[in-house]
Amino acid sequence: MVRAELLNLVSTTSAKVTALLALAGLVVTQLAFVALLPAIARGDIGGVEGAADEMGGFDLSAAASQLDALSPLGASMGGGSVGIAILAIAIFGVLAGTSDYRFGGIVGAALAAPRRWPILTAKAAASGISGLILGTVLVLTSAAVLLVTLAVSGTPFTLDIGQAAAVLGRGAIVVTCLVLLGLAIGILTRSQLAGVLIVLTVMLSEPLVAGVTQMAAGTVPVWTQVLPVALANAAIGTGPSLLSPLAAGGILIGITAVALIAAGAVVRRRDI
Repeated sequence: MVRAELLNLVSTTSAKVTALLALAGLVVTQLAFVALLPAIARGDIGGVEGAADEMGGFDLSAAASQLDALSPLGASMGGGSVGIAILAIAIFGVLAGTSDYRFGGIVGAALAAPRRWPILTAKAAASGISGLILGTVLVLTSAAVLLVTLAVSGTPFTLDIGQAAAVLGRGAIVVTCLVLLGLAIGILTRSQLAGVLIVLTVMLSEPLVAGVTQMAAGTVPVWTQVLPVALANAAIGTGPSLLSPLAAGGILIGITAVALIAAGAVVRRRDI
């Protein structure tokens, strides 16, 4: 069944397009934040007087900036932002969870596995494998853009190799978790439109909710750190966060497991 689910993902146009959008969105984001904006700050591009002073925080030679540039969700140079890559990653999972409902394949799957748990297990395994592959491609893309930019600009690589490898590894795992979360949302809603709208609403509203809450409270509430985008960035280990990468990663994996269990329970109880 896992092989069939993998074949289903590979053969579904919407899933392939979404994966390509995640990659394209990451490339555009990395080129903008890692290559273009630092070049403007250095004065290599553009002739606007004072641009370098206004962008003084853009220092690609700093280890923190290089660490941020390795994120498979896209360099933000200021945590909390939502990029195309993270949206496409979660939507990819939604499509994996709803394609059978849309095209009627769930009926055949239910006949082949009446107990239904194997259906969810196969979908989760296939989505996890696909998410890990997608995450690996994204982290390698981020690393490639950073290394090429550093080579072209003559900027030294100041990160510790072990630290960089840890960020890349955690990034691939986070992408996998986001895909599985999207899968759970898709299975729970059974509708591509509803699942996509939920992902867009939750992720796009997060910066607004976190920002307003911070201004009202005068500090960063702890609960805002477990919102999807903030939690994903904290688990990767890029940008400021109240949570360590290990703690954030554990919470993210726990939320993913709970979401999948809830999806499995719903699949068992409702009619196909």
